[in-house]
Amino acid sequence: MVKLAETDIRGDGEAVLRARLARLEGALADEVRKSDTLARVSEAVASSLDIDACVQVVIDGAREISGAAFGAFFYNLVDADGESYTLYRLSGAPPEAFASFPMPRKTEIFAPTFDGTGVVRSDDITQDPRYGRNAPRKGMPEGHLPVRSYLAIPVSTRQGEVLGGLFFGHPEPGRFSPRDETLLVGLGAQVAATIESIKLNVGSRAELDHRRKAEERLKFALDSGRMGSWDLDVATKAYEASDLCKVNYGRRPDQTFTFADLVATIHPEDRPRILSAIEAAIRDGAEYDVEYRVVHPTGELRWLHARGRAATIADDGGVRRLAGVSLDITERKRAEERQKLLVNELNHRVKNSLATVQSIAAQTLRSVAAPEFFRDAFETRLIALSQTHDLLTRESWAGASLREVFDVELHAMAGEDRVTFDYTGDVRLNPKAAVALGMGIHELATNAVKYGALSTPDGRVAVEWSVEDGVLRLTWTESGGPPVTPPARRGFGVRLLERGLAAELSGGVELTYDATGLVCQMALPLRALEP
Repeated sequence: MVKLAETDIRGDGEAVLRARLARLEGALADEVRKSDTLARVSEAVASSLDIDACVQVVIDGAREISGAAFGAFFYNLVDADGESYTLYRLSGAPPEAFASFPMPRKTEIFAPTFDGTGVVRSDDITQDPRYGRNAPRKGMPEGHLPVRSYLAIPVSTRQGEVLGGLFFGHPEPGRFSPRDETLLVGLGAQVAATIESIKLNVGSRAELDHRRKAEERLKFALDSGRMGSWDLDVATKAYEASDLCKVNYGRRPDQTFTFADLVATIHPEDRPRILSAIEAAIRDGAEYDVEYRVVHPTGELRWLHARGRAATIADDGGVRRLAGVSLDITERKRAEERQKLLVNELNHRVKNSLATVQSIAAQTLRSVAAPEFFRDAFETRLIALSQTHDLLTRESWAGASLREVFDVELHAMAGEDRVTFDYTGDVRLNPKAAVALGMGIHELATNAVKYGALSTPDGRVAVEWSVEDGVLRLTWTESGGPPVTPPARRGFGVRLLERGLAAELSGGVELTYDATGLVCQMALPLRALEP
């Protein structure tokens, strides 16, 4: 019986903590997956020389990031009849899925994308007022891929020329988040920059001009995704960093930032590992993929994720140039740290809860007159503990007010209407104090309902408190109940109040059995109560 009750007491508070931990772990894993996918796709797009391959990589990667069931890229074509659109690339569906349907026209739902005026993201496109307004049709043709969640992103050059649009769909509603939109807008900018770069460099463009324009457009695309780009000449150690890359290291865009500056910025404990990774990438042509800490000139510590590879190979097979991207992952690292703290907090709280339950069980066994009374007494005390845990859970275990603890315990006894309060100001309690006082108030209220003032229709309880010289002085006074006589033996409730509560909160508790009603006086130091 006791073990079943112990499981019950851990239920609400521990379940909420585990749920929070599970959500945090899921969100962290999802963010890591999206960051890694974005870096991989950005690197592939940046090195692409073929438009078909570039677009396919983007829509495949965008589906992986957003969880879309299918994606498509429609490319703008203008002919003698005016503007029309033709399917360019698909992901998540075979070409046959669109073979029997006409190409999309610039209807109200498609116009923002094909005109380049903005992103369209909808949790349920069938509920959009623009949906279905494409006479003579009223919605998707029969047999079309099912679409509820919808995300469409214009693909435009920096000069405003609309190249086409990226479209993503899912048969279930509510699948695309604002974060997905931000990441895919960055990919849209990158594919636009790459397509434009490939077009400009088809023909007899010199290698230097090609590199300059590609890097300019890549910078624009990476900045849209909050990623910095960098380039290292292996022989001279000449280091070129984009504005955002400089910002990742705590420098202003207008500041000079050399390879030596970069090395000096890396945290001393991480520096040997990073230099070794760079040397391996140069010596073996290995992928450069590292996470490390950097110390900004202000002293602020940040985390970066850098990826790169050989961009130019000499005739002898040696690496002449390394290029890559960097991403600030400080928030991800902080989330990992919060996860560790949450696990430690959960372990600590479970141990404390088990210790409290064990104490309640032991004290109840010693105080009940016969074993058959144990279950009711034990269960009511566990419920009182659970009610305080519920209150703390609603406050994310940051604490609770003294009045809230009273209200929760008195409400459970249906006695809140017969208790009056007089106090100069509420007191904020830390979780430990809230649990201890909650148990103490429960014992007072239970005694009043069974034997004291709240056992008769006319009985009343007055609660007063004030804070003087750093000490909370609280008085519980009963009146209008049966005549009071001192108990023949000191049960669990009395011991919990006079000894347990006083010891737990480093204060004093005194019970006076006045004939007109029980009086309980507490003197508790604020330093043991406040968060």
